[in-house]
Amino acid sequence: MNTRSLTDGLLRRNAVLSEGMVIAPVVVLCDTLLKAAMLSLAFAVITILTVVIGSFYPRRLVYTARIILYALTASLIFIPTALLCEYISPDIYAALGTMTIPGEQSLTDTAVMYLPLLTVNSFIVLHSELTFYHLPRGAMITSLFFHTAGFALAACLTGAIREILAYGSIAGHIVDMPLLLRGIASPWAGFIVLGILCALHRAVFPKKGGA
Repeated sequence: MNTRSLTDGLLRRNAVLSEGMVIAPVVVLCDTLLKAAMLSLAFAVITILTVVIGSFYPRRLVYTARIILYALTASLIFIPTALLCEYISPDIYAALGTMTIPGEQSLTDTAVMYLPLLTVNSFIVLHSELTFYHLPRGAMITSLFFHTAGFALAACLTGAIREILAYGSIAGHIVDMPLLLRGIASPWAGFIVLGILCALHRAVFPKKGGA
């Protein structure tokens, strides 16, 4: 396997922009750059550890049993991951449990489910079985690193754009914006921003056969 195929997860086969996976947490939670960075850290830790540990499970187990084991493994890893994120920044971690709706107060219970959903995301299940577990372990870890970096790239880009347009800041630092579009912070606008990024990605990296 060549180097390019191992690094495709960063751009060409980006899990979010190309494959359309794990988009719900990005759309709902990534309205600032710092929240996107925290989400990316949680995604990387949960995904890398779950896939690496899962690679030691016997292949003779039926598919359903393997999927259950992946979910249980990720759920156990989520606990220390959440504690790590909270330790790094309690304020940013707490913000991951809120969702902004223009004209309404920040909702603290609506979006809190999206961080735990990383434990059962389709990326772990599909890419593990179709891609990662067909690679030698060293190549698998390399590919994993670039795929999680690709997720971080998409999440942080989405978060940065929405933060600038909605709040007039970047990573909490005020920038000179003549007009603020508060609605960009809402989930429906997150779909629009992410959709534009996906369209740009498709224009730069068209899929073979026009698929």
